[in-house]
Amino acid sequence: MTGPQPVLQAVDLHRDYPVRRGLFAAPAVVHALAGVSFSVQAGRTLAVVGESGCGKSTLARLLTMIEAPTRGQLLIDGVDVADTARQAGADAASQSRLRRAVQIVFQNPYGSLNPRQTVGAALMEPLQVNGVTDATEREQAARAMLRQVGLREEGFGRWPHMFSGGQRQRIAIARALMLKPRVLVLDEPVSALDVSIRAQVLNLLVDLQQAMGVAYVFISHDLGVVRHVADEVMVMYLGKVVEHGPREAIFGNPQHPYTQALMSATPTVNPALRRQRILLQGELPSPINPPSGCAFHTRCPIAEARCRVETPQLAPAGAQAVACLLVPAVGATEAANAALLQTP
Repeated sequence: MTGPQPVLQAVDLHRDYPVRRGLFAAPAVVHALAGVSFSVQAGRTLAVVGESGCGKSTLARLLTMIEAPTRGQLLIDGVDVADTARQAGADAASQSRLRRAVQIVFQNPYGSLNPRQTVGAALMEPLQVNGVTDATEREQAARAMLRQVGLREEGFGRWPHMFSGGQRQRIAIARALMLKPRVLVLDEPVSALDVSIRAQVLNLLVDLQQAMGVAYVFISHDLGVVRHVADEVMVMYLGKVVEHGPREAIFGNPQHPYTQALMSATPTVNPALRRQRILLQGELPSPINPPSGCAFHTRCPIAEARCRVETPQLAPAGAQAVACLLVPAVGATEAANAALLQTP
């Protein structure tokens, strides 16, 4: 018996960028994404975490069809968006329908809203662009969405500068939901907000997901926030997925050394959950010339000789999937956990 079809599915997504290195030098290629696969069910949240430069923002651009993947498949309700984007003569109506299905909320609520548009105009614009010609219908939908995100209707005619950062982010969320998308990409949606406001916005997102059944792809570097909102967690390093699994498994028993290092840096007020901080040595390698074998071996504290030549693939390890040559060898990383995650 098979489960419901994922609303969003990525299969071996790659994204390469050519880079010129001078007049006489051969152009180089930045491998921003190097074979990313995952799926998200309606009403579920996939969190994508990793250091700056791991490919999170590139993935967001592909999911929202701002850019097309170099190769691989991106399916929304079973329709290959990537294939449609590559077809120069593709039906414009089909592309528009697919674009409506995925919307994005950006990190900065101060830069994502047009200061020359009233809030009402910003909310009605997506409907007008997508063929809703009745002005009364557009206004009623916008006012209803304002109420749904916890703002008063009198804000309809006001300007963005008249709202706080948290209120602006609520407006940005409302605008993204005006077209009733199937998937909402949230790119660091609370990192620019005061700590006291973050919980309110996160709780709002949870309530909206329950009410509308939308799937979230939540991109963040804040693992405390991820633990609050995610159903599944995908850890990326240098354009690849190194660990992917349910939230409880990732936070309760991280198995990849990179995931363990990220978790060790997460602050906690519970002394029983505190771990010894793992400091990674060296810089993130260049995606133009990634290391051979396991991309993490140059910084991994438990790397072996074979890690320099053998490329690990995602494989089941307990409740999650892990791309590490040492995980099967040590049996669910008991040795790695003992070496890296000693509690005081």
